[in-house]
Amino acid sequence: MDYYELGEKFLEKQKWDEAANAYNQAIKVNQNFSWSYYKLGQALAQLQRWDEAIQAYYKAIKLNPDFPWSYHHLGNALVKVEKWSEAIIAYRQIIKINPHSYWDYHKLGEALVKVGEFEEAIASYQTAIKLNPEIKGTYQKLADIFFEVGNLTAAETAYRQAIKLNPEVVLYRQCWGDVLLKQKRFDEAIAIYLEVAKIRPNLTWMHRRLGDAFAQVAQSNLDKTINYYCQAVKNPDQYPTYQKALHLIRENPDLYLQLGNYLAQENQIYGAVIIYYLLLEIFPNPIEIYQQLEKILRQKIQVEQQLNSYYSALETNPDSEYYYHLGLALTQQQKWLEAAIAYHRAIELNPELAWWSDIRLWETFEKRGILEETISLFEQSVENKNNSVSTYLNLAEALTQLGRTNEAIKYYQIACKYHVNKSHPTFVKQCWNLEALSQPDFIIIGVMKGGTTSLYSYITQHPQVLPGIKKEIHFWSFNFHRGVDWYRAHFPSVSDPKKFLTGEASTTYFDAEYAPCRLFNFFPKIKLIVIMRNPIDRAISHYYHQVCLKREFRSCEVALNSQLEKLIKIPNPNYWNYAGDYIASGVYVEFIKRWLAIFPREQLLILNSEDFYREPATTMNQVFNFLGLPDYQMPDYPKLNAGYYSPMSESTRQKLSDYFQPYNQRLEEYLVMKFNW
Repeated sequence: MDYYELGEKFLEKQKWDEAANAYNQAIKVNQNFSWSYYKLGQALAQLQRWDEAIQAYYKAIKLNPDFPWSYHHLGNALVKVEKWSEAIIAYRQIIKINPHSYWDYHKLGEALVKVGEFEEAIASYQTAIKLNPEIKGTYQKLADIFFEVGNLTAAETAYRQAIKLNPEVVLYRQCWGDVLLKQKRFDEAIAIYLEVAKIRPNLTWMHRRLGDAFAQVAQSNLDKTINYYCQAVKNPDQYPTYQKALHLIRENPDLYLQLGNYLAQENQIYGAVIIYYLLLEIFPNPIEIYQQLEKILRQKIQVEQQLNSYYSALETNPDSEYYYHLGLALTQQQKWLEAAIAYHRAIELNPELAWWSDIRLWETFEKRGILEETISLFEQSVENKNNSVSTYLNLAEALTQLGRTNEAIKYYQIACKYHVNKSHPTFVKQCWNLEALSQPDFIIIGVMKGGTTSLYSYITQHPQVLPGIKKEIHFWSFNFHRGVDWYRAHFPSVSDPKKFLTGEASTTYFDAEYAPCRLFNFFPKIKLIVIMRNPIDRAISHYYHQVCLKREFRSCEVALNSQLEKLIKIPNPNYWNYAGDYIASGVYVEFIKRWLAIFPREQLLILNSEDFYREPATTMNQVFNFLGLPDYQMPDYPKLNAGYYSPMSESTRQKLSDYFQPYNQRLEEYLVMKFNW
């Protein structure tokens, strides 16, 4: 028996190591037999030795370029190592040879999504469906893209078809509910989410989605809405829209008590109040509900007192700042119409403030459908020749929010020019080119509350660094669908990268699951900086940051303990699913491994926040050396965004320390660095 036949026997018996060894021996005997390389690739793929499998498939293709399955398996292996561009080439080649391979159209669509080619991905998925209308999963993938690009009608149609083919998959129903919520079809969204709740009562996202839907319904008239739901419980036949949903509540009151508590915990006051009032009608023992309702109604009174104070202040001083803070307070109560009016009035009084930076303002305008009116305000400011950075940036952001990306790009570039002119007027005068789009040379990818604001400020004070228009663009995490040209418009046009550098600092990248592969596909040579802080101190700082933004009302210990208990209950949690949490975001080793699996170690500079705060000049010398810049000493290094907090109890700090300790140890071992946390 020769080595190739021996490999076949081992492959049949799923003895992958022995099969790989046999095929390697067969290759030594005959280096021109393509099947040995192809079969070797299969064995190596089973062993998850992806890089070796890829090389084997490439060799098989070189020897026999007409065999389609080599391209298929090559594409799959390239996907495993997140080499999306190469995978696209492989899938396109098999489609060229076998244009009826519907699954390869599906896989091509997945790879195209990863590199941001949404239109081509849609076409690829649609071809897969045309070739096989019963293909499972493709409708959901297609619907996801439609949802991402804002085609909600097409998204709903595709999700419905996905549910028809796979009625047992809960995720598809959740996605359909999300489309309904986005379309402001709140009653239908609530009914869908409640169906999901009956099937999977412990899904955290379901609580959040239901709370959002209930809060949206409640925002116009809370008392009337509560009464409506209560009447629906008593007389479901008179309220057919809610009949099915309320039947589910009656069947599982414990679930909705959990939901009410969750909403209260997340400060979604109106949604929690509705749930508690509903449960009073059907829960057999309402003592706990009365206690929770009393607590949250007190919180509601506090928020209303805050609102009254703003209204009183505006009577004597109709100032832009007061209107803005009134809008924030109304947003907390999900009173979107009143909040939109307050924000709009604030902009009318002072259109040149940095309105672009507040996501809650844009979310409110989107909910009320008044983005067009807002654009008109900013266009008026531009026409009045108020040539400030914020004037153009506000208009660019408003156009972006409305999906008018190409128009927005022009104004981002103008804003960037005015911004850079403050620090580098000679460069702007001699080298600026509005027709050219640039790209970053470096990105600070995290971590949140680790000192990134100070670090970015110090870097951009170097005379050979041109600042981008924003410190945080959040493109690779949240704004990828806007397109890479939109992203590049945020940076100055650097004609000589050896003399000038530019970059940004978005802390949402570090724990954003798709950020590493997205970034690598577009800018594989970019330099990355991550600065990590003691995860306990980071969590505390993160909590108080949310308090300042009026997004957090619980005490520090209640908030941190709540998240800690949630994570402890989950065996082997996927921390990527909890990005942005106080606790989960501090499990650094889980995130850094993904970045270093994609980017070479020499392209990633890893800093310790404590060292940075203690010796900023030394750290900055290290940073400038990493970026290939001459050293530059600032006269002083002010600590930006610093906070001062009340100490937490030793018991809570010890619990956090016990939780983080094994992860910190793994981090030190993985990076071969000491952090001493």
